[in-house]
Amino acid sequence: MIISHSRRFIFVHIHKAGGTSIEQGLDPYLAWNDLILGGSPFGERIQAAYSKRFGLNKHSAVSEIEAICGTRYLDEYFAFALVRHPLARVCSIYNFVATTVHNWAVRNKIPPEEVRQRITPQAAKRTPGLAWLSTRIFLQTSDFSQFIRHKEIRRAPGFRTQAATLARTSGGRPFGTVFRLEDYPNWTAELSERLMLDFTLPHANKSGVRPVGPETVSSGDRTFIGELFQVDYETFDYQS
Repeated sequence: MIISHSRRFIFVHIHKAGGTSIEQGLDPYLAWNDLILGGSPFGERIQAAYSKRFGLNKHSAVSEIEAICGTRYLDEYFAFALVRHPLARVCSIYNFVATTVHNWAVRNKIPPEEVRQRITPQAAKRTPGLAWLSTRIFLQTSDFSQFIRHKEIRRAPGFRTQAATLARTSGGRPFGTVFRLEDYPNWTAELSERLMLDFTLPHANKSGVRPVGPETVSSGDRTFIGELFQVDYETFDYQS
């Protein structure tokens, strides 16, 4: 998330929709009075403190920003977000969690078959990604199909619909300008003009492990994801 007072814009960072790339692309242009949570090295260092004290974090929704910061900035600043095809986004969430677990196991020289038993509360404290609800569900399930159907998965922050993330406290359609990740670079000229800078999108936060991709997802899982994120398919004009 970025709230830039120097350039009068707000960027809302949706899970696994290219947000880290946006933040790293914009970070060099930020001034001393701008707030970035997550994305950049500085943003990652300060987000825990902001989350604890103010309730703002890397993935704060529009309604959360409005509740904490008030309506002024949403009314006066240029607000925008990236969205992504729901199927690709869910696959990316799964792959990102798989990468988090894999990298932890490699660093600690733990065989794959022992990972579930070796993730203690102490280990999760040292590596916060192990404590995410989506990670715990990943460890409780054996494959992608079970993961997306787990009874608790809808409580995972990454499984909040993109439309809900971008809605104001009063509800309604997504607030602000929405660019689709798949349409890059068609929207970069508009974004550069609105922000008054020369923007290019770097590729950041790529998952190192890729056990699933849209091309490998079964028809049954595609249908399930289509129903789970129907509002995103309809709101952002995606085809299932």
